[in-house]
Amino acid sequence: MATLDDDINSGVMTGRLRALAADQALSVLVVDDDDLERTLIGDRLAQRGIKVGEAADGAQALEMLRREKVPVVIVDWHMPVMDGIEFTEKFRAELPGDTYVIMLTARKEAFDFERGYQAGVDDYLTKGVPEPELIARIHAGLHTHSLRVQLRDARAALQLATRRRDGS
Repeated sequence: MATLDDDINSGVMTGRLRALAADQALSVLVVDDDDLERTLIGDRLAQRGIKVGEAADGAQALEMLRREKVPVVIVDWHMPVMDGIEFTEKFRAELPGDTYVIMLTARKEAFDFERGYQAGVDDYLTKGVPEPELIARIHAGLHTHSLRVQLRDARAALQLATRRRDGS
């Protein structure tokens, strides 16, 4: 049985992430104006074989996502230029797709959670979240992204088969 003292790369979650990597590229974009926060999260994910991109604000993140799709985005609420709420709303409106968005913020009032979900986040965590929980939520996000892609592809195949069958 694995303990919290075990090597970070020998844990069950890391094994599951590696198995998930067989189906999709594992990459996460961390959006936070705090350099230390981005580095801490990025290092933990990189140790698990996840490619990590970084952006210091929502505007920078949006530009990056216009060029490259990423399965999971972790975004802070309070940032200069474009905060996490505005980023999420613009991202969902401009680049709808399969990306899973996790809001990771210090804000923890009930209204904050609701506002985050209204903006389009898929999951909401408060800073100080234990590392195993953060990794589990990222795993859930990667898995959800994979399922969304499979569903989209299955729908497209079904539409194509229906058109062929109907002769259109």
